[in-house]
Amino acid sequence: MKFSRDTAYHFSWPGIEGWAYGSKDVLPTASASVIQVDGRHGKGKTTVSDRVFYILEGTGEFVVGDDVIPVQGTDIIVVPKNTSFDYQGKMTLLLVHVPAYDQEHEVNLE
Repeated sequence: MKFSRDTAYHFSWPGIEGWAYGSKDVLPTASASVIQVDGRHGKGKTTVSDRVFYILEGTGEFVVGDDVIPVQGTDIIVVPKNTSFDYQGKMTLLLVHVPAYDQEHEVNLE
């Protein structure tokens, strides 16, 4: 199955801009996003998906549970479901949700 940027869903808020490829309606088992970070995401968690972040380029910091983790290009961060997370920096991320992203299961912790 192929997804392309011209059909991806664009999203943004201060410090974050991204494109979501696929959805739970298209492929329930997984979805992906490419995210440009120039700021902070905000603390949250999901109750349904594990998240795998691949840092394509740049540097930043993830907070996963109580762990503060510095990151740079080519690092991978895995955030299990029901685990709080946040990130900040200046970086480009590839994010994979397994199973696919579902807004109904997102929890804002701020």
